[in-house]
Amino acid sequence: MTRRLWQTPWGYYWKVVVDPTRNGEEPGVFYGGHFRWTDIVLPGWDEEARKIPCPWPSGTVFENIKTGERVMIKRGKVIRLEESRSVELLKRWTAA
Repeated sequence: MTRRLWQTPWGYYWKVVVDPTRNGEEPGVFYGGHFRWTDIVLPGWDEEARKIPCPWPSGTVFENIKTGERVMIKRGKVIRLEESRSVELLKRWTAA
């Protein structure tokens, strides 16, 4: 019998790595969940769509499982996080 490994569905490349709804040992509402970019940033290019704040709680951090890029929600806005070189080396060393 072959065992099939779980894979994220196509497009669900953003994983919640910091969830502000976590409380102690409880996992929180979103921690570890996978989402699409359109789930994080509301679609729309007009001025009205840009005024709508992001629905995620402030402090939520998403990481792209393919590229390692991180974004954080801060006051209803999506902000890209810049990683330092030491953090990148630590990730490679720990294979996380």
